[in-house]
Amino acid sequence: MEIREATRADEPAVTTDLLVPGFRDSAAKAPDYNELDEVGVSEAGLDRWLDCDDRVAFVAERDDELVGYIAGVRSESPDIYARGARTHVDGLYVVEEHRREGVASALFDRIADWARAEGCEFLGVSAHVDNDAAVEMYDDAFERTYVSYRRRLGDE
Repeated sequence: MEIREATRADEPAVTTDLLVPGFRDSAAKAPDYNELDEVGVSEAGLDRWLDCDDRVAFVAERDDELVGYIAGVRSESPDIYARGARTHVDGLYVVEEHRREGVASALFDRIADWARAEGCEFLGVSAHVDNDAAVEMYDDAFERTYVSYRRRLGDE
């Protein structure tokens, strides 16, 4: 398996085989929060990661097939904190047939290397509470420091 930075040439396969299925998985886990806009889904692509120095996307390729991706954004910590920059993983998806084969771990290793090279001190990620596989993986690989909550406004 090869882990490499995504390119424009990857965009059709990444969009069709990785991004859109990932969006649909997220929507299925939390439909009230992740209701999809089908126009937005149809226009999805790699632009936000390829055209910005503080963003990156990597793909996992096996036998000439893209089987996963990870994307992240680097940001400086606010001046009030005595800590360095961080990278937040804002997208991860592995094709269902290739899950539990080490693809996600290899993608995390690669984005961690990128984050270090970009001068980051921390790497962060979040997962839906019902995504048992992701929560298990993150509990093994990260320190749980925050819990995130959401509610739709206007429904009170």
